[in-house]
Amino acid sequence: MTGNMDIWSAVEKTDPRHTKAVTQRGGFTAIGANYQIMNATKQFGPIGIGWGYTVEKFERMDSMVIAHVTFWHGNRENVFGPILGCAEMFGKKADSDAPKKAMTDAITKALSQLGFNADVFLGKFDDNKYVAEVEAEFREAERPKAPQEVIDWSHGAGTLESLGAIWAANKQWQSDPAFLAAKNKRKSELQQPEQEDVA
Repeated sequence: MTGNMDIWSAVEKTDPRHTKAVTQRGGFTAIGANYQIMNATKQFGPIGIGWGYTVEKFERMDSMVIAHVTFWHGNRENVFGPILGCAEMFGKKADSDAPKKAMTDAITKALSQLGFNADVFLGKFDDNKYVAEVEAEFREAERPKAPQEVIDWSHGAGTLESLGAIWAANKQWQSDPAFLAAKNKRKSELQQPEQEDVA
């Protein structure tokens, strides 16, 4: 049996690049719906196979359209809902996309109940220091990583010249901390004078 917080812990952090500040209704952080759907696909698999939803019905209440959506993940027995999403359909002019917006609203609410982007909903994005830290974390994860064989070449370089050649030939990996550390370690080893044997 998996831990109760496994899914939550895997999906709770939000890449700030996929958010925007909204000044309406007192101000809040909005998350891109397609970003959430992409992360659901990463976590569970393609929609319809690893996760999905059913729109049970739409209803109109005053100027709003409300979507009733049930949601499942992992297998179709892991179902919950209905989750209600809403959108304004009749404001200054009729919005033909309102049913779709209401459905998307319900899907993102369902994902939030599984822990997706929990840091936003828990108010952590109100803290600029937290946002900077999570931004750095996501950018670090995107940094190109040197293949293990390139790191191994650095470890095994026999001379400073061969080590320099390995470094120069792999410029695309030079920002990888593991490659840099391997290069610096081997450089230090090669620069140490040979110790005389003590009788």
